[in-house]
Amino acid sequence: MLKREDASRQEGIRYMIRRVLCLTAVVAFFWTGIAVAQEAGAVTADRHKIRGMECTGCHGEAQPKAAAPKKACLACHTSQEAVAERTKDYERNPHKNHLTEASDVECTDCHHGHQADTPLCHQCHEGMKFEKKEPEAK
Repeated sequence: MLKREDASRQEGIRYMIRRVLCLTAVVAFFWTGIAVAQEAGAVTADRHKIRGMECTGCHGEAQPKAAAPKKACLACHTSQEAVAERTKDYERNPHKNHLTEASDVECTDCHHGHQADTPLCHQCHEGMKFEKKEPEAK
């Protein structure tokens, strides 16, 4: 009788270990997918960190709970027009177009801090790319 209970207990332990390992594998798979997707292009927060900025520089606090306000972006990037000037050499300027000229687009409508950027343009123009123009042949 004792041997049967021990065997049953061991089988229960093995079952739980398999479930925990399976769950761990699923979590690791999805976590890796997120990391790979974001690694393809550094997110806004990463680009700022590379330049030596702290969270407080944009958010005003060390452990931010919300997106940085537009005025924090403009403290360094000065204006929408100045940012558009920096991207004027793109085939399609993401900072100067019918959306930015017709409405008050917030920086965070496209730039999501700790997540991949998602251009507002993609709501209608799926797959639109923002790449530098090819230099003209002389």
